[in-house]
Amino acid sequence: MRAHLVIAAAALAAPVFVTLATTLGHDPVAAAAQAPLQHRDGGFVGAQACQACHLDHHASWQVTHHAHMTQRPDEATIVGAFDGREVRYEQDRARPFRDGQRFCMEVPAADGGRRIAEVALAVGSRRYQQYFERRHRGDSDVYVRLPILWHVADRRWLHLNTVFLGPDDADWNAHAAVWNENCIFCHNTAPEPRLRSSMRDGPAAARFDSQVADLGIACESCHGPGAAHAAAMRDPVVRYAQHFAGGPTAGIVDPPDLDQTRSVSVCGQCHGARLPRTSSRLDAWFHTGPTYRPGDDLLEHVTPIQADTPVRGKADPELFALRFWRDGTPRLTAYELQGVLASPCYRGGAMTCLSCHAMHRGDPKGQLRPELTSDAMCTQCHPAIGADVAAHTHHAAGGPGSSCVECHMPKVVFGVLEIHRSHRVEVPDPARDAAAARPNACTLCHTDRSLPWAAERMRQWWGDRYAVPTARADKAPIDLPDAIASLHAGDAAVRAVYAAALGRDTAAPSPNATAAQRAHLAVAMGDGYPSVRWLAQRSLRQLEQRVPIGLGGLLERVDSMAGPEPRGRAVFETLDAIARLAPGRLQPVPRGFLLGDDLHLDLAAVVRLTDLQGENRISIGE
Repeated sequence: MRAHLVIAAAALAAPVFVTLATTLGHDPVAAAAQAPLQHRDGGFVGAQACQACHLDHHASWQVTHHAHMTQRPDEATIVGAFDGREVRYEQDRARPFRDGQRFCMEVPAADGGRRIAEVALAVGSRRYQQYFERRHRGDSDVYVRLPILWHVADRRWLHLNTVFLGPDDADWNAHAAVWNENCIFCHNTAPEPRLRSSMRDGPAAARFDSQVADLGIACESCHGPGAAHAAAMRDPVVRYAQHFAGGPTAGIVDPPDLDQTRSVSVCGQCHGARLPRTSSRLDAWFHTGPTYRPGDDLLEHVTPIQADTPVRGKADPELFALRFWRDGTPRLTAYELQGVLASPCYRGGAMTCLSCHAMHRGDPKGQLRPELTSDAMCTQCHPAIGADVAAHTHHAAGGPGSSCVECHMPKVVFGVLEIHRSHRVEVPDPARDAAAARPNACTLCHTDRSLPWAAERMRQWWGDRYAVPTARADKAPIDLPDAIASLHAGDAAVRAVYAAALGRDTAAPSPNATAAQRAHLAVAMGDGYPSVRWLAQRSLRQLEQRVPIGLGGLLERVDSMAGPEPRGRAVFETLDAIARLAPGRLQPVPRGFLLGDDLHLDLAAVVRLTDLQGENRISIGE
């Protein structure tokens, strides 16, 4: 009976389906093959071809940030204010403006003069948007990143030198990355750099004829090349037979149908910095692109970068090591795969990316499974803990101390001027973290407490397998609150993490600590790393919003990205304002914060902490 129904339905639907396939599936493929930067090699057909049959999935994909990762410039795609106002940084300036339908920037030229650059590509859409100009290089084009970007949340321009984890740098072109040899690999679908010159000629002479199947992260990034599937589904009998039979879909990959290794591989192809598995494949990467396709085991094609990955050539020998905490935990975004592969939930369990994330459902900002709360993502595999969370955590149920992710996926990863959650699901360990000079999950919330205090509590609750640290790798006094010691004595990554943590609502259990938090954050607004200053000022604003004492106007006037002289004035103005305004509004501050009864910092002690930073310079791009 079912077979007769299938044939009848197919016969009735055939004219409609053939029309759809022709108007929405076939012609766009041919048209796109002629579009600049787009190819139809290797069985790729492009997202528009998928729309004909998958209207709902196409619509849910279009609202994600993946869909808008790389775009051509027009009124709908450009989010920056190209309004003609100057953007100053160090001793120079840029001016983004419109010229009719063109989006342009007046920027410093190599000869010391000025030049006009036209935006040809926009990359990013969630936290900030970067802009690339097309430059002719011989008989080819390359796309080079322009020196300022638009920060979406704060609606302002920032120089590239201020958003990465590096110190102030007056070189306006320090981050002038080439899209064809860098961004193309993870911000597009089926990238083919198509290098046309020898790699031995060096990057400055590299010529490309780069092509992608789709600008941005589209359907075939996760489901594989769609030509075979599209061809099979043009037959209405096959289409309806597939619909009624269910099971794996002909000619296409569906990540939920894959085993654990291959499922994680789909996301890991971009969310895991990597190198070709063999050096012989490196040349292919820069010509025909990565060899991995959804459904493969990614590790058969690439080797994920680790802290001990050798660095070839003249690059910084610590290039990769700086992207990890000393215990091997990733501390930079785009290393989520490395975190997952090291997690006991993956190594000894069934966890995949889809355990928590849903690509076509949920808030586009995180694409988390909407049917699960944050704790349910963990208790789906740990039901005994979920039955009585407070008994496991020794914290009040429903509070941050009983949040699975706050303890086991703490925010210790820097990227795009933000601190993100670690994907190395692990148990907090104060002694380990003191030795590894990395943030501790407990003191990211208990910012008024030391690492020995955290260790003693863990021993009290879970036994003496937790050691009490007696020294810190950064040489700061072990009895200081960890957040304060780390904010001043840690390396730039540690400082950035705690600059953000001190402003979160989880870090202020009562108003009495906020005077000390504000004072130390005010000092961090003078840090030598722009990203640390940015996060410190944001935390000050957050504290002021929750417990206002009258700092709002001052903080609005401060620009954390300004030069050293105005930054220094802002630090002392903010410290004086805190000492003047906090009494009567905040309770007395507990001891141990290097803050006197008059709410003035012991600046000599703070300077001794900052001296511990030494010459530990970090410069990490993204």
